[in-house]
Amino acid sequence: MRSTQKQKGTLSSLDYILCHVSLGLLKRGVVVFCCLIIVSCDRYSQKPVCSTVIDDSDLGTFSYGSDGTVLDWKTDTIWYRCPGGSYFWQDTCSGDRLKLSWIDAMDYATELSEISGVEWRLATLPEIRSIISPTCVGPAVNPNVFPTLKSANTWTSSESKRQSDTFRCAINIYNGAFSCRQLKRIAMPFLLVHDSSALSEGSPLRRSFFGREREALVPLDTQDIGGGQTSGFKAH
Repeated sequence: MRSTQKQKGTLSSLDYILCHVSLGLLKRGVVVFCCLIIVSCDRYSQKPVCSTVIDDSDLGTFSYGSDGTVLDWKTDTIWYRCPGGSYFWQDTCSGDRLKLSWIDAMDYATELSEISGVEWRLATLPEIRSIISPTCVGPAVNPNVFPTLKSANTWTSSESKRQSDTFRCAINIYNGAFSCRQLKRIAMPFLLVHDSSALSEGSPLRRSFFGREREALVPLDTQDIGGGQTSGFKAH
């Protein structure tokens, strides 16, 4: 009888300890769960639209050049302010942007460079990521610099060594999400850039940024390419 009572007392003590430990673990679990919720909410919290929070006079790290160009002093890169295929006119972009396969977009930049005498190329993934705002979306760029850029998957000239030659890197302008597993045959818009460090001292483009004459660089209307044709490129 005493043995049974003693055993019950022992079990009661053990139950108390287990209950106490369980409550402690439960409290920790609740704390961890709450922390996960907070982190998750922060990660997926809704960001404001850039055009509603960026002041009209705010150019960030950019300076205006002539005929739709801007210089990003942070990266020393000259950007054309309109997507490939459209052109800058009266403080905005006119004409339809082109949506091309990766190969056709690269060929477009090459042909434009040959005609204009200015070495334009597709922007790289790091270059486009450098203009993406971490604090706003829809599209996540400065609207004072890129007035008509849309939230869309956009080609870059970059590729991943871990992927086959079938794929290239693209970035979504809405929030900066990117993937290097995009099929090259998919038609997407693209952005054009030029390295300011490669400009010769006498070039019109350099003069437009560095204090001398503000001359026109080159008309970027697609009608001017290929003698009034778009060289087989189709606007979508």
